[in-house]
Amino acid sequence: METGVTEGVIASADAASFTVTAANGSQVRITANVDTRIIRRQQVRLEEIKPNDLVGVTAKREPDGSLIAISINIVPPEFKDRFRETQFVMDTGNIMTNARVFQNVRRIDGRTLYLKLPDGSTIITVPKEAMVSRLTVINMSDLRPGMRVMVRGTGNPDGSMLAAFVTVDVPR
Repeated sequence: METGVTEGVIASADAASFTVTAANGSQVRITANVDTRIIRRQQVRLEEIKPNDLVGVTAKREPDGSLIAISINIVPPEFKDRFRETQFVMDTGNIMTNARVFQNVRRIDGRTLYLKLPDGSTIITVPKEAMVSRLTVINMSDLRPGMRVMVRGTGNPDGSMLAAFVTVDVPR
């Protein structure tokens, strides 16, 4: 069995599975089990981030060493025990910061996030074009035709996929 990613729009859904239609028109039947995590990602405003929220921030490092956010995910409280607060360089060269917010400030000279890390803190500037999303855990029964999804999972010999993670994008 091979690990893979399928992206597209839900064509049909029932209690045990759903079918995704990809951009090229192909369809994949997706099944889930008790270990499958289904997350809804909805765009929100920066001001909706509150102190003590857990966030995952993808940022680029500027020549002066400062960090500029590309995207921010507000992580659901259910992931608290699975959320490792840390900062590291991603394969893309961007910086991933998983941290707890201790201050979120909007100033005339810009927008800034102040994040706590186990070994200190970091400051990230958030430009207006940075995407800010709130992630929430949902159930299989919440999936509906027309929803845009990205599925990570394991391919089965019959062409279906057992989902490990499903991300549902909800427009603002």
